[in-house]
Amino acid sequence: MKSPLFRRLAAVGFLCVTVNACSAPLCEEAVVGKAPEGLEIKVGKGELKRIGGEFFGFNLENVEFQLSLWDRAGRRVKPEVVEALSVFSGAVYRFPGGTTANYYRWADGAGEVSARGPVRIVDWTELPRIDFGIDEYLDFVAQVKGQAWYVLNLQGSLGKPADLPALSAEAVELARHLRKKEVRLLRWELGNELDRAHDMWPSDKYLEHARSILRAVRSVEPDARFVGMMADYDAQKSRGVTSSQYNQAVAAGLKDLRVYDYEQHLYYDGPPEGPNLPNRLRQLCRSIQDARDAEIPAKRLAFWVTEHGRWPQGKPGEAWKLSWKKTADVGAAIGVADLLIALTQIAEVKGSAIHALHGTNGPWPMFHQTGAAEAPLTPSVTLQAYSLLRRAMLPVVLPSKSASASRTGYEGGYDARGAVFTTAERDRFSVWAVNRSGDDLVVKLNIPELAGRQASAELEFVSSPDVEANNYRRADAVPRRNAQRSIRFDDRGEASYKVPALSVSALSLKPTE
Repeated sequence: MKSPLFRRLAAVGFLCVTVNACSAPLCEEAVVGKAPEGLEIKVGKGELKRIGGEFFGFNLENVEFQLSLWDRAGRRVKPEVVEALSVFSGAVYRFPGGTTANYYRWADGAGEVSARGPVRIVDWTELPRIDFGIDEYLDFVAQVKGQAWYVLNLQGSLGKPADLPALSAEAVELARHLRKKEVRLLRWELGNELDRAHDMWPSDKYLEHARSILRAVRSVEPDARFVGMMADYDAQKSRGVTSSQYNQAVAAGLKDLRVYDYEQHLYYDGPPEGPNLPNRLRQLCRSIQDARDAEIPAKRLAFWVTEHGRWPQGKPGEAWKLSWKKTADVGAAIGVADLLIALTQIAEVKGSAIHALHGTNGPWPMFHQTGAAEAPLTPSVTLQAYSLLRRAMLPVVLPSKSASASRTGYEGGYDARGAVFTTAERDRFSVWAVNRSGDDLVVKLNIPELAGRQASAELEFVSSPDVEANNYRRADAVPRRNAQRSIRFDDRGEASYKVPALSVSALSLKPTE
């Protein structure tokens, strides 16, 4: 049995004892360096990884989705929602959501709609029935050209845990139902946040349930790919268990069943319970290292951020509700974009899912009802920024080192961050950037491949002089804007352009020479 110190030294290259240890770099936490002013983005050699539509996903909480985005009379997802999501081809839609998934019995939302009875799968409301069930979900995913992702119920019903044989049998029937529908899920996720709050499952209980239900699904779908649950903070500290101990136990307990994918939830920029973004990135890298310490093969290891968003300030309670709007304002959009840029620079991360796809008055809305009940839903600032980056996404992620001034007082220690992307043919480039400061900012690019070349450029951005500006009451309060320009790179591949204050931006470049 190798000691943790031995494995850690091997992982960082001090000891080269296995192929895994020597073939993959250690997660570098996507650190932003120091610059005297503005933002500097320097592109390194080669390519870091490739990304696709699954990099932009959505956590689809069944109850909130049904209550706000589903047209019950027309039995369809509201057309303005489908239209807004059309840009996200290939996106993952995580169903039936996070906490909801721990109580969602899939058969309650299957079959004839008129035969479906009342259910209570969240503690704040009861549904007269599940109108948006498994088949409606699959139809929606096909309509928006997305990818299906299912979070398995390892627990039972709200307040009524089910026995494991019953849950395993339900998983078999779900897998059979999907096979009959000729649907293959991108991933099956093994439960949601069962390590914390009132659940507080020890790792051995989690593994018992996860292993049984995994085997049940594989009895129908032998090639099904699963995502294991990982702790993102020391929820069981009172028991003397750290997140790393929990995560290593889970990874070690699932690797014999060929589980190489793991999830992490990251909520940020809402103190005290939502730490700054670099804090969360360090936790992500610890979790990646936990999987390595459990000797998950480095070439197969994959991480998914299956929930993320800006946390409301303050602690949960009535006062907490007063800051819900901060989860969908300009500051939230900047935080979301900042995380996505950082995740592009961590090789193990394959995709993410923003929390959450709904249009209620609760936290983290993607849409707002800005007029009467029959008025169309309109995108939140967060969704505008999310779609802006998606439109500028190119598949090849270039290693991009950011350096920024730090004048805003942001606890993370920087004002801005950016990353550069290109195509396999290197005929187009794009730059994602965030500016947390209240001043316009100069972005200095260094892209050696473009040395001595001219490029046509389009800058698309979302910004406001007010970090708390939002689209709750007026659809165009924070509009998406763009500007055309031309950029010349000098013989060293250096060029510069300006981004607005408090902004999320994407610069699309097409070399003309």
